[in-house]
Amino acid sequence: MANIFKAKEKSGAVSTESKSKAIDFIIFSTIGLIFFLCPIFFTGLVSQGLGFEKMMLFYFLVLIGVVAWVTKGVITGELKIKRTPLDWPVLGALAIIAVSTFFSVSKKDSLIGTYGDPSKSLLAAAAFVLFYYLLVNNITTERIKKLFSLFLASSALVIIFSLLQLFGVFILPLAITKSNAFNPFGSLTGLTMFLVIIIPMLVVAISQADKIYTSLKQIGLYALKAVLGAVLLADIVTLFLLNGFTYWPVAIVSIVIVLMFLLSKVVPIGSGSLIVPVSVFLLLIIFLVLGNFNLVNLKLPAEVSLSRSASFDIAKESVKKFIFLGSGPGTFYYSFSRFKGHDFNASPLWNARFDSSTGVFFELASTIGIIGALSAVAIALIAISLQFIALLKADKKEDSHILLAGLASFIAIIIYSLLFSLNPSLVVVIMIISTFGVVTAIHVYPEKFKNLTLSFRASPKYALALAAVFLTVTAGVAVLFTMGAKIYMADYYARKAEKTESIEEKINNLNKAVALSPYQDVYYLTLANQYMALANQEAVAETKDQNKIQNYLSLAVTAGKQATTINPNQAAGNESLALIYENASFYTRGALEWAENLYNKVSELEPDNPVPHLRIALINMARSNAETDKAEKEFYVNEAIKKYDEAIAKKNDFAAAFYGKGIAYESLGKSNEAVEQLKNAVVFAGNNADYQFELGRMYFNRGVTDPNISQNASKEIAEAEVENPENAEASGEEAGENLSVESAPANTGSAKKNEDIANAENMFLNILQANPNHANALYSLGLLYQKVGETENAKIAVKRLLEVVTDEPTREAVKKQFPGLY
Repeated sequence: MANIFKAKEKSGAVSTESKSKAIDFIIFSTIGLIFFLCPIFFTGLVSQGLGFEKMMLFYFLVLIGVVAWVTKGVITGELKIKRTPLDWPVLGALAIIAVSTFFSVSKKDSLIGTYGDPSKSLLAAAAFVLFYYLLVNNITTERIKKLFSLFLASSALVIIFSLLQLFGVFILPLAITKSNAFNPFGSLTGLTMFLVIIIPMLVVAISQADKIYTSLKQIGLYALKAVLGAVLLADIVTLFLLNGFTYWPVAIVSIVIVLMFLLSKVVPIGSGSLIVPVSVFLLLIIFLVLGNFNLVNLKLPAEVSLSRSASFDIAKESVKKFIFLGSGPGTFYYSFSRFKGHDFNASPLWNARFDSSTGVFFELASTIGIIGALSAVAIALIAISLQFIALLKADKKEDSHILLAGLASFIAIIIYSLLFSLNPSLVVVIMIISTFGVVTAIHVYPEKFKNLTLSFRASPKYALALAAVFLTVTAGVAVLFTMGAKIYMADYYARKAEKTESIEEKINNLNKAVALSPYQDVYYLTLANQYMALANQEAVAETKDQNKIQNYLSLAVTAGKQATTINPNQAAGNESLALIYENASFYTRGALEWAENLYNKVSELEPDNPVPHLRIALINMARSNAETDKAEKEFYVNEAIKKYDEAIAKKNDFAAAFYGKGIAYESLGKSNEAVEQLKNAVVFAGNNADYQFELGRMYFNRGVTDPNISQNASKEIAEAEVENPENAEASGEEAGENLSVESAPANTGSAKKNEDIANAENMFLNILQANPNHANALYSLGLLYQKVGETENAKIAVKRLLEVVTDEPTREAVKKQFPGLY
């Protein structure tokens, strides 16, 4: 009988051991997939981009790994958690981020991340911490080597794919990949950072292959070195091709670190193996000295980021306002808008909004406060110390080569983080690399770290604790899986909405996205704009339905309001809703007042932004146009001038404000003031044909002696200017289709060619020199020559105008205006 019980006990032990091994396989498989898939993963199926996809994959795999790890503890009867020097700093930083999220200006953005960038949220921070504990508690020497190899394999695929992309060889059928600038990191700057960071890994893998891959035979080692050598060469070639995006000093520093440890024999290496790191070092020095030199012009797009000085200034002002907890994780867009300063308006990017800082310390100080930023610094210093000490004193020299690669890459990451802006795709990958380096150091550290053991067998108290942990983790994972699937599907529908042409289909897909993810303000704003488009479409229909228009307007406003309710402190959302109200003002009374209130809100959020003042000025001009009483008209025009002045006070070269102010003075009959303002607009806008035309028109109207001849201002120039203040020039085709002709009396009179008329002529001729098909300039020139009696010149202008104008009603109007001159 006793033998039977012993056999059963032995059978149970074998069963438990086999289950434990199976779960170990799942744990390591999920970790291995994180290392292999995250650098290369993208689908192009969602709207938020590559960083969102990588982060969702990371969440998914980490949660599977954590559930498997806890399940293993339940099966074996105990859960061991390794105690490390990073425990309190990491958990303390996570607590600071959690508290900062609670007091955030946007709890949604701080909890799950901003649209397109979930990597700077509380949820992401928690996932990174879970990944750290998952890895540190399930690592062995053999696994370190396998993970290192998996990451190198993934990096090799990234390098080869990116190099082919640069030369226009598109191996994937996805539409988003059909550009030589596309790569798995979303930007060329992010790609070059990644390529620099992995150089030490490739160099160490080649020079120390015999120490790392001890099971390979000699021929296998030669083959591996040849493959890795080709990958390293491709890496450096890609960096050279992207010379304008590559920061060579970081690459040099990382290789110097590798060489220091190898030359000093702290990490053993044969003299023949030094040729690879030394050669790479010399090659990098040569590229640094060459500077911004390219043999091949790949015609790559420029990339911009916030300057370091502006990042510092914003961080400084943000810390003054939110010294301890910041504005909340992931809310740098709020700090940027609030504290960018008056001087920022003098930069070429004055009308851009940035949601990330150049320099991670500045961003952390702005978003999670000075305490949170210092906790991140403490974690980085402890991590470097652990790796450095482990390299100097490690007993397991077989792991020191990989540890050296990890340390060099980690220092490259630190330098990049301090000097540059990191996109979400890069954040995910550098957190994987950094965690791997730290965990390797902990594994080979000469002093053994203690374990915290939760055991079913120790006592009922620990059994209950482990049971609670298991139930909490599994329930939490089930909830997060479901939420994650819904968020991903919502963004899939948002992407479908972007790709379709039909407004109705766009709205249908966006409604599905909203139903799945009702806390994403961007979906609501996009939906509002689509409803507004339907209202505009119905308004120009032959049999327009007023009820439909009102319904679409109501739906647009409701969606826009929901967006600002979700994120009331984002300037961009409030501005978008204000524009919707402006558009609705053509159909709904009171919409201009709502728009004005929202622009005032934008001014509170962005105190140094001149655009809200410009928009309110345009609203006042619209009110003036709607009035019939002269006194009321003049009142609103004067109010508009005040707002134009406020905009100019924020940005003293704001061409759109000078233009609007000129039009306002013209409406008051103050032609001299109008001309002076238009002169400023032309000077500050550069080669802007619209402004030049308006100035020429004003010169002409002031210069003629017959008051019956005048021209109207071109329609919608101010509105077009606001949509894109630096790009208001119309194309030749647009100018041809939008000819503004005011019928003149039959007796047009005559005038002498005074200074104003000569200036007008020069303006129109300058426009035609740049754009020979500018219909309004041709019309005005013909009118001018007709007025001063230069018949031959008038004939030339009118004949050319009739060649440019295509629609028959306009041609007839031109012929009526210029009898005998065509």
